[in-house]
Amino acid sequence: MTARIKTILVDDEKDSREVLSKLIGNYFPDIGILGEASNVEEASRLIEQVKPQLVFLDIQMPRASGFNLLQKYEEVPFEVIFVTSYDQYAITAIKFNALDYILKPVEITDLRSAIKKATHNIEKKIDTNSRIVNLLHSLDTDVKDRKFAVHSGEKVKMLSVQNVVCIEADGRYCHLSMNNRENYTTSKYLKEFEDYLEHDPAFIRVSKSLMINVNYIKEYSKGEYCIIEMENGKSVEVARRKKQEVLERLKEIK
Repeated sequence: MTARIKTILVDDEKDSREVLSKLIGNYFPDIGILGEASNVEEASRLIEQVKPQLVFLDIQMPRASGFNLLQKYEEVPFEVIFVTSYDQYAITAIKFNALDYILKPVEITDLRSAIKKATHNIEKKIDTNSRIVNLLHSLDTDVKDRKFAVHSGEKVKMLSVQNVVCIEADGRYCHLSMNNRENYTTSKYLKEFEDYLEHDPAFIRVSKSLMINVNYIKEYSKGEYCIIEMENGKSVEVARRKKQEVLERLKEIK
């Protein structure tokens, strides 16, 4: 018989914990709930006591958030499934770092998908600590060396935002060109990158299908057709409707 995965629930709302506990009890016999906590302080004590393998962690809690709990650890010793009401900025960062979340009110389909991934990571001993660390960095807009996760074969690779030269849309995928000439493809939409990088002044969308990092511009023309030459040899034509905006941004480069 498969050993049950030691699990705790962290949420300040008692009703939410009860709903989640009932769903897990009814549908997921391999998940063993060993305790519940309503705030970060209780959660810290409970984690020390029961050493969980999996934590369902509410993001929005009074006094201290779920992210504050994770910041207590140099290395997070458990798998995390985030539980949240709609918070687009946090959700964007979570998704970009290949971590899982479920929205309130919890849907069984979403719960099943998140538990399946978490169980896989636990059984295969897949370390998600670096992704959690980079998630916390992603939420701090002052951190320069932000990273995000992309799948590369059977691995998840952490890419530094500052090393991305350009991001090009291709249907439901995006192709990433890096400053070391490596290329990656990820199943993210360009709009997701635009949302994720909206606080980063280095990135600008120059057309319907392309974002560039202005730090890697070699030269550009200001004629009828605005052409940008990137340091990696890529030639980019700025969309007419974006020309004025792009030229204004380029003037700001020092």
